[in-house]
Order: sequence, then structure tokens, then C-alpha cells
Amino acid sequence: MFNLKHLTGLKNLTRADIEYILNVARNLESVFAGQKVSRILENRVLATLFYEPSTRTRLSFESAMIRLGGSVISVADAQRTSSAWKGETLPDTIRTVENYADIIALRHFEVGAAETAAQYSRVPILNAGDGSNEHPTQTLLDMLTILKERGTLDGLNIVMVGDLKHTRSTNSLALGLSNFDVAFTFVNPPGFSTSQWILDILKERGIPYTQTENLSEAVHDADVVYVCRIQKERLESPEDYHKIAGSYALNRSILENASKVVTVMHHLPRVGELAEDVDSYPGAAYFRQPYNGMVVRGALLTIFLNRVPEEYK
Repeated sequence: MFNLKHLTGLKNLTRADIEYILNVARNLESVFAGQKVSRILENRVLATLFYEPSTRTRLSFESAMIRLGGSVISVADAQRTSSAWKGETLPDTIRTVENYADIIALRHFEVGAAETAAQYSRVPILNAGDGSNEHPTQTLLDMLTILKERGTLDGLNIVMVGDLKHTRSTNSLALGLSNFDVAFTFVNPPGFSTSQWILDILKERGIPYTQTENLSEAVHDADVVYVCRIQKERLESPEDYHKIAGSYALNRSILENASKVVTVMHHLPRVGELAEDVDSYPGAAYFRQPYNGMVVRGALLTIFLNRVPEEYK
């Protein structure tokens, strides 16, 4: 039985929890595809409280809420446009916003911000990204994408490419998929490897992984390749960025040498690490991911507001 009040990360989700969320999402898809009309979130209000920039995450949350009959209040660039600019703490902001909304989607630049917010909030907190830590709703949409593209979440070879040290999406995806029968290959520039705490959890759960700097070799036997950009905003200096920018770029020729059609994913935006010639590749799924984001986030809103109809469970 799904009984979490908040979604702050993937660490506390079981395989059964993940499968339940994805099942609700797939059952709700007819609403988002325009085949049905639903007002299951009528009279409910979502607050999107974003301290960092966002296109896909914020808009997909808001679109999902509206399409399900709910309403949205929103603060973008909250560090400058909310009372945080005056020095208000996150706990005080949360204890204010909870008076206006039934659920809060929070993006924050500090690692652990979602956990902090959850300690103070009377309403559900959905982590929309906390620094370089986690991005659980991104992972759930990524897992829905993989399920739809590959037909399963088991028996897959998952390759992750890029700045794996600072990318919260790959952290959460590794945690989420570690509940399934998968193997990982991590491809990254020196000094940008997957965080040790993620590797420790994979070891604890018996999930095999390898680390390499050879992109072509890693892609050859991949089922899914997840590309991520270098997180320029999290590096100490522009020089650090320019040292590695473009060092790992996936292009069509690399994919054409793979042993099968690979599902290519990216959390977006891309800034040179994924060539445009991949856009027409049969396995390119990164512009289908944003749609799945709306579907999954709609499912999460419905679940955490306890509004899931019996036929959607």
C-alpha cells in the first residue's frame, strides 16, 4: 500500500511503489491524450515554488494540474522574486505557502532542501530537484519512457554519459532502476564520476556496474543511453567547464555502430553533448520524455492528494 506523504527522493521508494506510480500514470494517459476529460483534482491547488530555472518540470506540473481540473499558483525564480530575497528561510516560506495550496512542487539549489521542507510542511512536498542531489519526478518520467520504449524495466543495460558527479537526474535514475534487474555503465570525464553514495547503494542492492571513459565501447551493447550535459552552473569556474565541454558527445555514427537500436534519452536542455543528427535516429526518445513528464507528474499529484479513482489504480 502506497503510504508516503512526501516525495523527497527515490531512496525510500520500493519496486512496488514505483510500479504503482507508473501504473496510475499509464491509466491517466487517456486524459492527457485528450481521449477523456477528468476533473479529479477540482478544488485542489498546486504551488510550484522554484528557486532555480525550469522549463519542462514547472510547466509539466502546472499543465498536469490544470488538465486534471485543479488550479496553480506559481513562484518562478523565488530566490529573487519571493521573500527569500528579503532573507526569509525556506522553513518559513513553506509554512506560509502551505496556507495557500494543497500540495507544493519545490525546486531548490540546496542539497537536502526537499527533506527540510517536508519536515515543516503540513501538505505534500514533491521534490522538483534539490541541488546536485536528486530529481525524483524526472526519474519516474524517465522510467515511464524506458518502459514504453523498451517494453520492460528488467534485463536492460543502461549507459549514463556526461557529468555524473553533479547531475541529480542520473543520481535518481540509478536509485530508481536499482529496484529492477539492470546493469549500469557509467561514462564520464575524469573527476566527474557518479557519487560514491550512489555506488554504495548499487553495491548494497547487488546491481552490477562498470565505469569507463570509452563512449563508443559502452554504447555498443546498450539498451538505453542516458546523456546529460555538463552542469556548468555547479562548477567553480568557467575554466573548469571549458576543460571538459564537448569531451563526451553522442552522435549518429556512434549509434549506428551499436549492436541494436538504442533508446537515447536526455533530461534536456542539451548544449552540445547530443548531436542534432541523433534527432532522426529511430531510438531518439528525448522529445517524448517531456510528454511523459506531464503524465507522471499528473499521476503524482493525484496520488499524493489521495484522488486516484479505483479504475486508475
